[in-house]
Amino acid sequence: MTVVYSSVIKSALKKTLNAIITDNTDGVEAKAVFKQWCEVKGMEDQYEDDLEVGGPGLASEKSEGATMTTGTIQEGYITRYLARTFGLKLIISEEAMDDNKYPKVIQAARRLKRAMWKTADIDATNMLVRMANTSYVGGDDQPLASASHTLPSGGTFSNRMPTAMSPSRAAVIQARSATMRLPDHDGVTEGYDIEKVVCPYDQWAVWQGLVMSEKAPEPGNFSEINVVKDLGLKVVPVKYWNNTTVDYVFITEAEGGLQFRWRKRPKAQTWQDNDPLLTNHSIHARWARGWSEPRGAYCVVSE
Repeated sequence: MTVVYSSVIKSALKKTLNAIITDNTDGVEAKAVFKQWCEVKGMEDQYEDDLEVGGPGLASEKSEGATMTTGTIQEGYITRYLARTFGLKLIISEEAMDDNKYPKVIQAARRLKRAMWKTADIDATNMLVRMANTSYVGGDDQPLASASHTLPSGGTFSNRMPTAMSPSRAAVIQARSATMRLPDHDGVTEGYDIEKVVCPYDQWAVWQGLVMSEKAPEPGNFSEINVVKDLGLKVVPVKYWNNTTVDYVFITEAEGGLQFRWRKRPKAQTWQDNDPLLTNHSIHARWARGWSEPRGAYCVVSE
C-alpha cells in the first residue's frame, strides 16, 4: 500500500514556496479529445450486443398482373461491447493533511479526476493506434482498417486506402470518392460522406491548411479552387496518438462507427481509516469501446 506521508510532501510543510508547479486540472472533462471523434453513449447492462442486418436489396421490375419478387433479410455479425472497470486511489496520512500548507500540492480529487479522464482518452485512442492490428478485431473478425470486411449476403468491402497517401488534397479526394462508393449491408452502393479527419497531433498544421485554403494548396496551382474546403471537414488532432508515419482516419456520416459507451461515468469516493489515521480518495468508472460499423471510418495506414 502506497501512502502519501509527510515525508513525501516535505517541501510543502512550511510556507516557504512562492508557487506550486502542478498539472492544469481545471476543465479536464471538457478537454477530453475522444468525445470529438467517438460516438459517446451510455450502457444499460454489463455487456451490449449490436447485430448487423442486411437486405432486401433492390426491387425488380414486374409485369402487369405478375407476382412481385420476394426479398429477404440476412443477419450478419454480432459486435459485443463489454464494460471494463478502471479505478485509482490516493491514500493520505492525517499528519500530511494537518501539516500541509499548500492544498494545491495534494488536490486528491482533482488529480484523480485528471488521471481517469486521461485514461479514457488513451484507451479510446488505442482504437486508432491498433486500427490495422489483427490481434484487435471487431464483430466480423477484422481489424478496424481492413480490405476484407464482410457483408451479410456474402462478399467483402474495404474501408482502408489501398496505398497510403500523405495528407494532401489528392488524399481527401480519393478518400471521399471511396466512401461515396461504399456498399450498405445489403451489398448495394450506399455512399457515406466524410465529416472529420482524425490524425496524430504532428499533422494538425498540414490538415488545417488543406481544409481552410480557398485555393488549391499545391505549389504553382493557386488558380484552381480548393474543393476540400467546401467539404467542411473538422480536423481532430489527437495528442495521445504518437505516430511519425502518415496514418490518419476520416470519420464518415455512417452511424455506429467508433464508439465509447459509459456503463458508469467517473465517480469519486472518500473514506476514513480511523485506526491508522488515513484518508482514502478514489475514483472509478466503467466503459466499453469499439465499433459496430466499419463504414464509420475510412482509414489510411502506412504499413
